[in-house]
Amino acid sequence: MQHFSTLEAYCEGIGIPKPMWDSFDIRSFEENMATVKSQMPPFKHEFYALALKLGGTGYAKIGNHTTANQETILFFNSPYQIQHWDIAPDWKGYYIIFSEDFYRGNSQRKRITESFPFLLIDHSIPISITDEDASLFTDFFEDMYREHRDNRPNARQIIRHYVHIALHKVARLYDYSVDPAVVTTSQRSQDLAVVSRFKALLDLAFHPGRHYSDTLPNQVQYYAEQLNLHPNHFNAIVKRITDRSASDMIYAHILNLAKSKLSYTDMSVKEIAFDLYYNYPNHFANFFKSRMKMTPSQYRKSLK
Repeated sequence: MQHFSTLEAYCEGIGIPKPMWDSFDIRSFEENMATVKSQMPPFKHEFYALALKLGGTGYAKIGNHTTANQETILFFNSPYQIQHWDIAPDWKGYYIIFSEDFYRGNSQRKRITESFPFLLIDHSIPISITDEDASLFTDFFEDMYREHRDNRPNARQIIRHYVHIALHKVARLYDYSVDPAVVTTSQRSQDLAVVSRFKALLDLAFHPGRHYSDTLPNQVQYYAEQLNLHPNHFNAIVKRITDRSASDMIYAHILNLAKSKLSYTDMSVKEIAFDLYYNYPNHFANFFKSRMKMTPSQYRKSLK
């Protein structure tokens, strides 16, 4: 399955010109129709996207939902969702695609899914909208499109505000179109499933004899990859359910394993560090001391 980690790679992969900016793009479907691949096999990318479809035939599948021959709709996707399409060259409307970093900029905004949790819900797409709302969204996207193409001073900051407003507008429509009780129950059920799988992975990750080539199991990235989630999404889900970050849970597990090995084995501190996937024993020693207020050796001596 193809995986696009940059906007430029994504644009090249689907057959359209490269983007002006590396973390945000806005296009009209009409301008893409001449070159975009009409059929795309399943793929993933690492960005958020929001689209206003005003017409067009064929289908696009995002997550668990298929958009097929529906006229006036809003639909969106989040990083790492599987998507594919088979469309006719007659789509009309606009879409934006952007990264978490672009959305947050240098501000203290919360992560995007903390402010707009509807982005995590597969069944929330698409949203049918009225002609009046379609006209308002069209005007909004056209303003954003012109601002982006003009690329005048402060354009990125202005576009960032546009994106924030667009998400609020969609959230308002989403609240009207979906039963809140269903959303809450569905989201919590999905969140609980993710956390349950995370805990199972965490228990297995440090079993003897396991080997890792790239991402290590003492890193949040490893579990996010195993669960096909963006690390920011993954951490937000864990925190909603447990009130702890994913890294806190990983470190707590490692600390318990370390204490057990120091208590019940004759392994050296260096051997324990390597066993817990620390490439440098002093990093493990610093980690242990920051939480136990003593070095691993001092902890072992204290048991005697």
